[in-house]
Amino acid sequence: MSSRLALIIMALTSFLAQKSVPVVELLLKDQVAEAEAQLNKEAPTAGTIALRGEIEYRKGNLDQAASLYQQALKMDPKTARAHFGLGKLAMAKLKDKEAVQEIARAIELEPSEPLYRLYASEAYAIQKNYAEQMRQLQEYIRMNPNDPDRLAEAKAGYDVLRALGAKDIGVVVAPQSPAPIQFRKSLNLIFTSVMINGKGPYEFAIDTGASQVVLSEKLAVQLGLKPLTSTVMHGVGGGGKIDTKLYSVDEISVGDVKIKKVPVGTFNDPLVTQLADGILGTALLSDFILTVNYPASQLELARKRVPNAPGEAVPAWFFSNLLLVPLDVNGKHGNFVVDTGAVTTVLSHSMAANLGVTPNTPGAKVDLGLSGVGGFEGIVLKVPNVTLKTPKNSEVFPQVVSIDLKEISKMIGTEIAGVVGFDFLEGYKVTLDYYAAEVRFAK
Repeated sequence: MSSRLALIIMALTSFLAQKSVPVVELLLKDQVAEAEAQLNKEAPTAGTIALRGEIEYRKGNLDQAASLYQQALKMDPKTARAHFGLGKLAMAKLKDKEAVQEIARAIELEPSEPLYRLYASEAYAIQKNYAEQMRQLQEYIRMNPNDPDRLAEAKAGYDVLRALGAKDIGVVVAPQSPAPIQFRKSLNLIFTSVMINGKGPYEFAIDTGASQVVLSEKLAVQLGLKPLTSTVMHGVGGGGKIDTKLYSVDEISVGDVKIKKVPVGTFNDPLVTQLADGILGTALLSDFILTVNYPASQLELARKRVPNAPGEAVPAWFFSNLLLVPLDVNGKHGNFVVDTGAVTTVLSHSMAANLGVTPNTPGAKVDLGLSGVGGFEGIVLKVPNVTLKTPKNSEVFPQVVSIDLKEISKMIGTEIAGVVGFDFLEGYKVTLDYYAAEVRFAK
């Protein structure tokens, strides 16, 4: 073989070997459209089909993603990315054993991929195996991936677990049948009284759309809490993320329920501080089946499912302590966060674009911005004549606003089409069953 021919073959081999690398890197940066365009140039292999599954996962087409992951494994059972994808989907249905098994297999097949370690830590967290969660976070940090936001969050999570001893975190103490927790409605939000470390009561918003408990910085100072570390908190508004300090409280009491040794975040938004001392993420109470009973103004807690319960049960997906339900929006499919902390229902900009409304649509822009924990939302659009449908129910809105939900979608790893808020939920008893990954709507 001539030296020139050898060089050509080496160059061609190098080019082919590198073709799939940009797809992985683009996905890591959440540049999904670019990743899909690159993937369209590649031949169908087990690896590329698994990456197509990842793209559908990111776009919120989760059933289609599952089919592609399974197809990849039929072609090659050793496709790490496909095992990883099935592990993430198992987590989203709170099938913790399956999630751990699939992601562990991905790690075994591709031990140099940091992202698998990060998701393994989340799978072990669902099992409340905090020691193993801590070990997986430590491995992720040791690998030092080029992913600043996720790396910062992993370091913060590790610091909190180390400070809390990686055991007996969030232990629930409650009677067998806790009494309903009364709440008050105000400004399209719901509030209840909460005790922190035996002090209070303090006014907290009950928020099914919050991934954790959050205190105002003012309250944290009042309670004499010492920060454990800091991280980035994701939420609606502004850039979609802000820096926050993390603390630990010995006990949070709400109604008859006490939760011991709870990590909490903080916020310092002056508008939110005027409304509440903190935000009670309902995932804190996920040991129970929770019913946010809007008509009766109370939060009801049960340890067992009620047989033949009234209303419509909608299969949900669980991401970062949030429950997402699939809805049709004027015939377009999307996954929506069930959010008692949202004063109004909103669409993402991408969903609005699917309905034909963009910033360039005449009359679409709204001058008055919306506020959230991430600050003021810059571009707000109005979308007329919107109907949101579950298989059995529908809610009609003369107009819905659209905001940028990219940062929250990035945080949970899949596309959020919108948020169903007070104006959608207020007529229902909304039951959240975290471990069955189900939301029930009853009138």
